[in-house]
Amino acid sequence: MTETVTPYGARKFGSRRARPVIVGVYAGAGGWQTPEHKGRLTRETAEDLRTLGFTMVRVKWRWRTHEIIIRRYLG
Repeated sequence: MTETVTPYGARKFGSRRARPVIVGVYAGAGGWQTPEHKGRLTRETAEDLRTLGFTMVRVKWRWRTHEIIIRRYLG
């Protein structure tokens, strides 16, 4: 499976080659949580997180932290 960044992700991070690292996940009932595995944010991982009930992710890319709504990221 090829890791892909969505068009929204490419605009947000300034590159199609961006590979932001997930440092937090948000679910309405539980608030912000540290993920069990700090993987890369790709279309596939965003879909998996959404299936698990998370609505936002906090990612790091190039010394900055971004909070992204998963639904918007997936477009």
